[in-house]
Amino acid sequence: MSRSSIPVREVLAARKARRLGELNPSPFAAMLLNHTAWVVYSLVHTDFFIFTMEAYGLLCGIWLTLSLFPLAAISVQNRLNGFVLLAASLFCCLALTTMILNMLTLDHASTLVWSWACSATQVVMCASPLTTLYKAVQQRSCASFHLGLIIMSTLSSAMWTVYGLAIKSLFIAIPNLLGGLLSLTALLLCLVFPRRPPADQTIAEEQQERARGLERSVQIP
Repeated sequence: MSRSSIPVREVLAARKARRLGELNPSPFAAMLLNHTAWVVYSLVHTDFFIFTMEAYGLLCGIWLTLSLFPLAAISVQNRLNGFVLLAASLFCCLALTTMILNMLTLDHASTLVWSWACSATQVVMCASPLTTLYKAVQQRSCASFHLGLIIMSTLSSAMWTVYGLAIKSLFIAIPNLLGGLLSLTALLLCLVFPRRPPADQTIAEEQQERARGLERSVQIP
């Protein structure tokens, strides 16, 4: 739950400023995809614990994505549109496959379908902060990485890996282990390229400081 809630403060600030800034909305769209898959997984396996955690994450993912979408540039909006449509198409295909397998009384196969889907979406979600990897290396700044989200993703993946091993479910343990490694990679990048303000923001702050200094000099008798 903490992983889904931790970006709320930054998103509220972006909504108030009506400006996205360096905030990357891709991880929130990936969060929406991942939690949707896990909600279906919990229904297939009748796991109320997973359902409770993932339903909350799904609601957070919807709110975070819809809050940032109007603030994003057209290119980012197009990317999010394509991602959501692709995810919806994937889920429709998985639902159709599940219905066919159930008609053929292959219930075990249908559960495997959603297990594999959850495994894939878990890795996608943990890799999503790396969508701005090129920008981070080019600017030598991880300003577009949400450090809190990355830290919580690393901790969450570690705990879910332990949970998967405890109940002997490799479909929970393995994707969370891979996701944890990806989150750890993003965390290391944050240490190598510390967060620094973008160049345009730095220039704007310098101009504001010069303007304030000029105003003070004019006011001096």
